[in-house]
Amino acid sequence: MEDFDIRKYMAQVRLSEDEDQKVARAQYDLAVQPASIDDALTALDNIDNYGMYAQNMRKSDVIKKVFGPSVPAQKTKAAWTDWDSRSDLEKDAKIDDIKNRMPEEFKLAVEKNSDKLESWKADGNEGEFGDYLKSLEGKSLPIEFYGRYGKNYFPMKTPDNLKKYSGKMEKDVHFQVKDNLIQFPQETSPFNPKAYLRKVLDTIFGNAGLEYVFVDVERDEDEEVVSITPKDDGKKEIPPLSTTVDTADQADKLAKKIQKRLGEVPGAKYEVESIGKGTDRQYKLVVTGLSADQRLKAQPVALDFKTSLKEASDAEMRRVLVRAGVIK
Repeated sequence: MEDFDIRKYMAQVRLSEDEDQKVARAQYDLAVQPASIDDALTALDNIDNYGMYAQNMRKSDVIKKVFGPSVPAQKTKAAWTDWDSRSDLEKDAKIDDIKNRMPEEFKLAVEKNSDKLESWKADGNEGEFGDYLKSLEGKSLPIEFYGRYGKNYFPMKTPDNLKKYSGKMEKDVHFQVKDNLIQFPQETSPFNPKAYLRKVLDTIFGNAGLEYVFVDVERDEDEEVVSITPKDDGKKEIPPLSTTVDTADQADKLAKKIQKRLGEVPGAKYEVESIGKGTDRQYKLVVTGLSADQRLKAQPVALDFKTSLKEASDAEMRRVLVRAGVIK
């Protein structure tokens, strides 16, 4: 029988501990493996697919929500109100936003409120500092978290931040294409945490009617390990195809173009909804009852139609300006 070698045994223990720590430190980025890379990139580039996650930075109310009121003295109350309006997942996103944007201030907030966190745990609660924050109402949040006059809570209104917080993700900024994957590095994502990003991507690709699976990409110094986590294979509800135009006549014309492209589709419905009032009134064509493939075929028709409308509008505006002598 071989003698027991304590030094060899301890070396194996240390090696095992090192491996355990390496696994604990592993960071995973979310990636998507779509049926078509080109279609997925087109979907990511179309702000209409982002649904509620898109923010129009030309609207004053959206700018106020993202960057807070223009008067500093109003930002504290605005931060409280915004916090109370968020779901737990949206609160996670704000916590990660502050942690990434203001790391030193966030670290100070954790240190200054460690006693309150421990007292919260002593009351039978479980979790870390972020979980403690989510249990609080806005007005009860520690000032070290949101900052004097909300300076931590609201980002500064700069050209870069206007682009970052618009919601639309850009290639080589928020994601990279690698072989048959589209990878979304968490450190550059406008949507944190990863569960929130996944929800956003489900919305984007679901609205585009694409087939895809999620992929976890682990990165370390030595290699890249990829493990694929497929989406639920249960029956998927295909979202309606909706396009907003300026007149009811345009909506009717678009419906006929889509019908011509798809042919007769049993169960398909083409409905026009009026939205807005007065000079802001527009019309939305909503097409339901399509399969994923049919929706995919119809989407370029809608995009081309809107593009042609914009080109015609731009051309007409140029003619008006020429006639008025504004331009030559």
